[in-house]
Amino acid sequence: MRPSICLVTVGLVASAIGPASIMAQTAWDAPPLISHVAPAGVSLFLVSPAGGDLGGLVTFRHEAGPVGLGYRLSLTDENASDDLAVAAGVDISGFLARGVEDSPLDVMWWSGAGLGWGENTIISLPLGALVGWSGQGGDVILSPYGGGHLVMDISDIEGDNVSLGGAFDFGLDVVLSSGWLVRFGGSVGDRDALAIGVKIDT
Repeated sequence: MRPSICLVTVGLVASAIGPASIMAQTAWDAPPLISHVAPAGVSLFLVSPAGGDLGGLVTFRHEAGPVGLGYRLSLTDENASDDLAVAAGVDISGFLARGVEDSPLDVMWWSGAGLGWGENTIISLPLGALVGWSGQGGDVILSPYGGGHLVMDISDIEGDNVSLGGAFDFGLDVVLSSGWLVRFGGSVGDRDALAIGVKIDT
């Protein structure tokens, strides 16, 4: 399957699937903040996750770009109870294609597993794809990306233990002339979420 067809298929299926039962729980996988130029090391974010209110998120990757494993941990208020909720996950990703048809476009896939714990507990298993590119304007490097992911949720909500959902994902990584890397990401659909943060030196 051509990378572009794969990406369109994920997006269409994500939009066609009915809403998951995520709205009462905090999900770890949105926004994914996984891109073709995701930096190695630690990034800190202010996040409004799916099913949660404002809070903090920390991510860590061993290697730059969509290779190897990534880890995340967030602490936020929960929409349903106003109590604190914890979400944690591990992702794995890789390239499907680089420089598609001699263009600067890169296509990648990602998946993972994680859980959200608050008033209820949810285990989420996502599978997604995205396309991204990088360009330079003056001393600033811009790397926008977009795609979608499907997700299976397994929760302890009685009568609704397993559900399927999907979301469109988007983001932008900006390397400033000062050397700071500013990161932004969001999801819409069954998982409405936003995050903005920076990569920190460790």
